Amino acid sequence: MDLLHKRIARRKQLSDGEVDHLADTLPVRQGKWKVDPMVEEAMERRVELIGGTTRSELINGLNAGAKSYIADLWNFTAQDTWSILRAHRSLTGAAKLDLAYLDVREGRVRVNPNSTTRSYLVPRPLYVHEGALLVNDDPVSAGAFDLSVALLSHGRVLFERQGFIGLYLRDVHGHLEARHWVQMIQRIEEYLDLPQGAVRATVMIDTIAGALEAEEILFELMHHSAGLSLDPQAYAADHIALFHGPDIAVLPDRETIGLNAPMLRALSLYTIGICHRRGCHAMGAPSFVLPAIDHDKVKTEYLEMLADKEREAVDGHDGTLVVHEDMVNASMVEFNKSMPRAHQMGYQRNDTITPADLIRRPEGSISVESLKSILRTAFRSLTQRDEGKGWVIQGGRIHDRSSLLLAIRLLWQWNHSSQGIITATNFPVTADLIGFMLKKEADKMFDMNDPAIKKRVEKAMAHIMEMATGEGVPMV
Repeated sequence: MDLLHKRIARRKQLSDGEVDHLADTLPVRQGKWKVDPMVEEAMERRVELIGGTTRSELINGLNAGAKSYIADLWNFTAQDTWSILRAHRSLTGAAKLDLAYLDVREGRVRVNPNSTTRSYLVPRPLYVHEGALLVNDDPVSAGAFDLSVALLSHGRVLFERQGFIGLYLRDVHGHLEARHWVQMIQRIEEYLDLPQGAVRATVMIDTIAGALEAEEILFELMHHSAGLSLDPQAYAADHIALFHGPDIAVLPDRETIGLNAPMLRALSLYTIGICHRRGCHAMGAPSFVLPAIDHDKVKTEYLEMLADKEREAVDGHDGTLVVHEDMVNASMVEFNKSMPRAHQMGYQRNDTITPADLIRRPEGSISVESLKSILRTAFRSLTQRDEGKGWVIQGGRIHDRSSLLLAIRLLWQWNHSSQGIITATNFPVTADLIGFMLKKEADKMFDMNDPAIKKRVEKAMAHIMEMATGEGVPMV
């Protein structure tokens, strides 16, 4: 609870315009130190595949040929207790490379017992609660639950198979929260009689507070660090949460907030510089574009994705993330061209990145097409969430929790700002416009004559309107 209060106070400070590094931790940023090196077998991370935690997702992920599969219990997994407990059971089978499912066309599909793909786990954030376990009649932290259940169930198996236990941590707002994760990790290592540093965590930089304390976070994780990675969509959504108001400039179309956007470009170079100076991996951002079904027709978005991967490799990232198995080889090719060695930690960047650079918003227009795209993402995500799906496909892209969060917050920001105006028509984004377009898109996307579908769609529509028009910054 004390950490939560500190988080709220820090975010208030940032929202008020005091965007800077912490003065108290200057000695850490100026000090000469490095994190403990990873085991040799884990030094090459070139392409890592991130996805869900069902049996089929885990099996396909471990068989896809990526260097690692990242099983995400937060962004890619439904949050009902049954789905979470089922996921943990499947994760144990995956750790043992003893997992199978029945495919309607291919029959029994199992994990390749000779797979060399490493396993990483994304536990849920600290401030999410898990009602399946109560302590003093209160639900426990979902992050602590996931960490304990996973490591106690199969942590030693993973350590013996791959030489370390890999984590990705989301929603780490600062070094004190990183310290809390370390304390939990150390207790479990001691309980399992594992050496210090057996558990290694890559921290996703998905908030502005986390970016400003990236170096301090690595310092806290000294013996347990596997580097940093990026979640651009969550980072942009956090920008909206911190900097909004009736007269404040808004972010433009979601489609224009790419990795070349000023704050995201600065964040990428910033993390490379920090990670290589401190002796750990700087991993790139996930790519959510799906390859074309017709291989003879290459999509523009696909070419832009390949350009992003090439730029990441040239800039100095040590690897990247993808969300679809068919993207593994294409991304591997881009990194092979520019990264002949296992990593690029020897490449030191000397960019001057200021705190102001990390929040510099992109310029651009607001279009009706982007508004439609946002509403379709929200519809697809919320209607399928009731079916136990943690991610969806819409518009040739995979959408996870961060994608939905950015979509909803853009909608909310446009509706609450005097500058939320459709560029081509000078028409403001209002609740009436959102409601009208929701009904229009619902009729296009769903069979509203089916009572069951209609009920789910109307529920989603009400939820979207509530989030878009409510006073507080929406959560999903």
